Amino acid sequence: MKNHFVLHYTLSLLFLFALIQPCFSSTSFFDQSGQQKQTAAAPAYYDAGILLLKNNKKDSAYTAFKKGHVLATKVDDPYLIALGNYHLGGYYYQTKDIPQAISFINTALVSFENQNRKTNAAKCYYKLGHIYKSISDFEKALSYSFKALQMSEEIASEVQIIRSSTQIGSIYLITGDYKAADLNFKRSLQLQEKIQDDTGLVLTYLNLGALSQKQKLFEEALSYFYGGLKKVNNLSEKGEIKQGLKDDQAILLGNIGSTLRAKDDYKGSLEYLFKALEIKKELKRNVSTAHTYNDIAETYIKMQDYGKAKQFALEGARLAKNESVSKERWAYFLLSKCEYALENYKSSYDNFQTYNILKDSIFTAEKASRFNEMQIQYDTEKRDYQIKAQEKDIALLDTQNRLKSQLLWFGGFGLLAVFGLISALTSRAKIRENVKQKEQFTQGLIEAQENERTRVSKDLHDSVGQQLTFLKKKAQNLEQQELSDLANVALEEVRSISRDLYPATLKQLGLTASIEQLLFDLDGESDLFFSVELEDINTNFNEAETLNLYRFIQESVTNVLKHADAKTLIVNIFKHKNVVEVLIKDNGCGFQTNKGVLQNSLGLKTMAERIRILKGKLSIQSTSELGTTILVKIPV
Repeated sequence: MKNHFVLHYTLSLLFLFALIQPCFSSTSFFDQSGQQKQTAAAPAYYDAGILLLKNNKKDSAYTAFKKGHVLATKVDDPYLIALGNYHLGGYYYQTKDIPQAISFINTALVSFENQNRKTNAAKCYYKLGHIYKSISDFEKALSYSFKALQMSEEIASEVQIIRSSTQIGSIYLITGDYKAADLNFKRSLQLQEKIQDDTGLVLTYLNLGALSQKQKLFEEALSYFYGGLKKVNNLSEKGEIKQGLKDDQAILLGNIGSTLRAKDDYKGSLEYLFKALEIKKELKRNVSTAHTYNDIAETYIKMQDYGKAKQFALEGARLAKNESVSKERWAYFLLSKCEYALENYKSSYDNFQTYNILKDSIFTAEKASRFNEMQIQYDTEKRDYQIKAQEKDIALLDTQNRLKSQLLWFGGFGLLAVFGLISALTSRAKIRENVKQKEQFTQGLIEAQENERTRVSKDLHDSVGQQLTFLKKKAQNLEQQELSDLANVALEEVRSISRDLYPATLKQLGLTASIEQLLFDLDGESDLFFSVELEDINTNFNEAETLNLYRFIQESVTNVLKHADAKTLIVNIFKHKNVVEVLIKDNGCGFQTNKGVLQNSLGLKTMAERIRILKGKLSIQSTSELGTTILVKIPV
């Protein structure tokens, strides 16, 4: 109510000012006074716009910001003009117009720096870091956030240092550099304790808990979450709890719920998640509420209560629609899992397709942010190629000149050269035959592996699986719940092994969706930060080719998880005209890629043979401590 009254009061003043403003500008006697009024009115419009934006009245907020900016331009006040650009940038960010947001805030930044207004410039750097973080351009996000931190240190603004350190920590948390994230969150914690900022400490406890949760340090995570919740309760007792803290309270409760789920405490998980849901519904936070509905659905999936899980996932999808693509796609993935477990395979496939479509839309902004970089990279590579071509031409001319001078010398050795050529051709034919035999052996080995995998998979499913199902039903009939649970666990394990041996999803969902599900499952089982972008390639390969490409990606990603010690893994599949490109890149420890290593590694030889069967080209580049890049180009 209070916010509504302040908003109403501010807008009333502005309206009154708009009515009397012409009176001041109509006579020359009051020209100077009118200018002063306009200068005073611009900040009032900005304040009104901020309130309107907080209340989600975006169109009205834009009108207020624009009017303030027009007045500031009329009186030619550089500070107020820059401030208007900053607020307009914030408006465009709220309306998801990222290019406009970046443009306006950059304009404000340049002006603030020219005026040597470091406090405002630091806020611009912070805001740009926040925007780039939102579109997953983490390199730029870190660059701007560090500039904000440096400038905040110069002006000794502890509040701004805390904000910048927290943002830097959150970026490192997303990208998997947990040590750097911890360092920055702890810095915020130290300053907040110094200035006794209990409200800020709630957010820091939340971040540190999320960091511990990512590292599977669940007891430590719970300690931070409970600590944050205690701070909220203390502030509530003092009567200082605000709407923002109610949001944090709900998020803390939700995080406790998801952490308890990870500890297999499903009853406790649901207890806290439902508490979080109640607060979020009260605050009418659709996106955050959708997140909790999805969390509850995931807990019910863990409990194998797929009917209830489906109900909550449906509600999560409904609330997230047109609000948050990431939450909506998570809901559809959960729905796909529920329908699959309920043996509604058609519905499972449809939900998974929706999940894939939403996945594509998430990366639209990220693609747009990379266009300029891709163009620069292309221009650089093109220039390097032209230089190399010129160097080859010069070398060719030099070689031709030398050949002319040496022609007489070669005449005497003509017969010897002929005999040498015959010998070389014979040797080359033998080498080709050996290579062909090796390729046939490797291809035969791959076919034998797949045949054996398929056989074992079917035996497990048809024989062992049926026996375990029979055992489970018999235990249920005898009301031996413990034995029934053990049989169910063993049955799920057998099904999991069977799916790994032969991915049945290839026929049910297609290649693209199967790769997506493989990577999603691995993402959930590891601490790696996955960046995945897949285009639809279902129609480009036959059944045998589909299996080979799937196995290649499976083996490549498994190698990263086993050996690379990486924090980030990028998997991209693009289709350019008549070529499918596969990029698998990690930032791990790397390995030697000399000819001897590649020839002696059966795993790498098998991977190379799969690509050869697909008539593709395989390139592996690896640098110690910098990571490995695998690039495949397959004609289609």
